[in-house]
Amino acid sequence: MKELAKLATNYVDIVRKVSDIPMSTVFVGLELSAIENGEKTLSAKQIISDLRAWSEALKFGFDSIMESSQTITDESVAQALKQFRSRFDQLERILECKQDPGHILESTLHGAAGLLPDIRSNITPYQVPECISFAENRVITSAKKLQKIINYGHEVLDNVLSVTQGNKDYQELKQQLDSRIQNILDMQGTKHS
Repeated sequence: MKELAKLATNYVDIVRKVSDIPMSTVFVGLELSAIENGEKTLSAKQIISDLRAWSEALKFGFDSIMESSQTITDESVAQALKQFRSRFDQLERILECKQDPGHILESTLHGAAGLLPDIRSNITPYQVPECISFAENRVITSAKKLQKIINYGHEVLDNVLSVTQGNKDYQELKQQLDSRIQNILDMQGTKHS
């Protein structure tokens, strides 16, 4: 149970970090287009400042777009805008593939976060012999719910992470969660045999 609680907490942390990205994409898209179309005239320094803020909001990591030690010139700003636009377009395409990805990420976050107290509350009863049977039933129920939530949000979360901060850590965590949940669900099979 401790392991499931730890893995589920890590999962919630990952989802929380990216859950606002779909909404941020709308605002950033409008602002970026205004700069590119000349509707908004900003200094090179302000454009770089905006790109840094947007990169942080979208979890892009600005240094991959423009080194912080690089001198700000019109050419470097144009290059930074081009690189940012490329990643931004990738993210937008991913978000457009699913209907309401913001809702999917929010539902995934709230669902998984909502299960954490129940998962954590079973740690102690699961260690008390008189409570094991009751705790096992609750653990199995929580594991099934968590598995359903993870599967619901997986595609959007994995794709968003692949374009933003990278999805390697998430994929490893998901494998650990899948394995741990399967072990818990296997308990159910042994209880009824």
